[in-house]
Amino acid sequence: MRRTSLAAPRASLGGLGSASTNRQSTSGRPSMAPKRQSMMPGDDRRSRGMSLGGRRSSVMPQGARKVEDPRPLRDKAYMSKSIRKLIVYLSEHGYDRSISSQILTSPTTKDFLAIISFMFANIDPNFKFIGKFEDEIPGVLKLLAYPTSIGRSALTAVGNPTSWPQLLAVLSWLVDLLKYHETVTEQESDGHFDSDDGHTMFVDYLSRAYALFLAGEDDTSALEEEVAFVFDSKNAQLRQQAEQLRAANGDVEKQLQLFSGETPLQRAQSTNRDLRADSAKFEAHIGQLQEHRDKLTDKLQAEEAERDSKHAELAAVLAEVEGHKATVAKQELTPADVARMGAERTHLEQELASLKKQKEAASTEQWDAELAVSKGLDRVHAKAAAASEAALRLAAVAAEARMAPPADDPVSVLPGGGGGGGGGLLSVDPVAARRPALQELKARLSESLLAEQDALLEAETGQTRAADELAAQGEELSELKAALARVEREEAALREQHARELEERHRKAEAIHQKIASSRRDSSSATPCPSTAAASPPAPPSSHPRSGLESSLAGAQGELAALQAEHESFVSMATRSREKMYNQVVGVLDTLLSHKDQMQDQLADLKSHIAQRAAQLEPLLV
Repeated sequence: MRRTSLAAPRASLGGLGSASTNRQSTSGRPSMAPKRQSMMPGDDRRSRGMSLGGRRSSVMPQGARKVEDPRPLRDKAYMSKSIRKLIVYLSEHGYDRSISSQILTSPTTKDFLAIISFMFANIDPNFKFIGKFEDEIPGVLKLLAYPTSIGRSALTAVGNPTSWPQLLAVLSWLVDLLKYHETVTEQESDGHFDSDDGHTMFVDYLSRAYALFLAGEDDTSALEEEVAFVFDSKNAQLRQQAEQLRAANGDVEKQLQLFSGETPLQRAQSTNRDLRADSAKFEAHIGQLQEHRDKLTDKLQAEEAERDSKHAELAAVLAEVEGHKATVAKQELTPADVARMGAERTHLEQELASLKKQKEAASTEQWDAELAVSKGLDRVHAKAAAASEAALRLAAVAAEARMAPPADDPVSVLPGGGGGGGGGLLSVDPVAARRPALQELKARLSESLLAEQDALLEAETGQTRAADELAAQGEELSELKAALARVEREEAALREQHARELEERHRKAEAIHQKIASSRRDSSSATPCPSTAAASPPAPPSSHPRSGLESSLAGAQGELAALQAEHESFVSMATRSREKMYNQVVGVLDTLLSHKDQMQDQLADLKSHIAQRAAQLEPLLV
């Protein structure tokens, strides 16, 4: 009887074995290692290189649709990047020809053939072109599963600007393919590629089962139970690891949810931006406060200058007052002189009023005379116009022959005038007849005109005389006003002198009253003395100052008191304003300095906090 093996055949490590490789193991567990697809058909794990021996056959199905290349082949940035990548690869892998960006910008066919041959040799060291490269390169690219097709026309004109971007993309793709092959080869050489304990256990099981089979023992249940136990334990470990991974994934998802919002670094950066904006605002506010302080300082200086000018004006007024007091003190006037000056003032005022009336009357008379002269001239002009009109009418007398002339008119119309005698129409010459009357009229008009002119000259003379008198009276009035001002000043001085004398007398009277009161208090305890009892307090000297002098004196004293009060008020107000402004400026500066120090401390703390947070977050961001 033929023995049958209970062990399933071993799966191929190459991934491209016979159909038996699809059978599963008796353990029921497939391999956990991912199966790597071969870069070339027929490649297996034992081969460390790739072979292009079957490059003549096409791996593309007939009638396949042409695939459009999605890469930006004609973009200058993409071409520059591909050229740099190609230069780096050729330099690192010992390309034995000169290579540069200038060569790869517009290469010759010889340069392109050398580069692609070098890259094909890295894929298959035994590769060589047999026929024309224009015919073989498309087949090799199809064998390597290049996604698009390259036409023969592009290979015949390599340096052409229309074909070189496609060929440069082919070289860039070959560089990526070779780098991938190198990476896979390095991982295979490290012994960590597709490593799985299940494969080892399965091989061990097969070898032991095959040994039992050769020994004639068909019962491998114990061996299968052992393998099943091992697989169950490993499955339990794997389930536990899966649960741990699920828990870790849950934790990671929670952390991702936490980090999905704003990170501490972003919050710190936002806070930093806000603080910088606040700092800029405060700096601008500090500048505005400094400008306001400068304005207040200028205003304070202007107020101090105005105060000094007021002090100077007050000093000048006080000096003038003292001068007036000294002048009044030097004058010696009696009440009779004051009364006389008052009477003279009244007389001068009355005389001024009469002169004003005389001036008004003279102005009225002058106006009437000018009006009369104007009327006379109007009459003369009217008469002259009438005479001219009469002279013009004389020429039309002949046309008015039908009207009878006056009885005393020497000019008459001859009878039968215009008959055939050839004589004149008038009895006399009209010019000779009218001349005496006209001459007489002219003489009368001339006399009247001369009289009117004489009257006009007399009126102008009177007006000039009145103006001179008025000017003289004005000068006299000015002198009277000056004298009146002097009298008023003297009167004020006298009024002040009388006020001082009155004050002195009141003081003396008060002293006498005090002495009398003291003597009365002393005598109230002693024997009364007849002489003392009969004595009476002296009456204060009678003084009768004029009410006008007292009112002027009171006004001057009130004005002086008002000036002094205004000066004291201004000085106190200026002092208070200066102290207030100084306190405000000092307070603002203290506030600004303290705020500046506070902001600097906050910025320093924020910078240190940001640095700490950045150091903490740096491992998470890598």
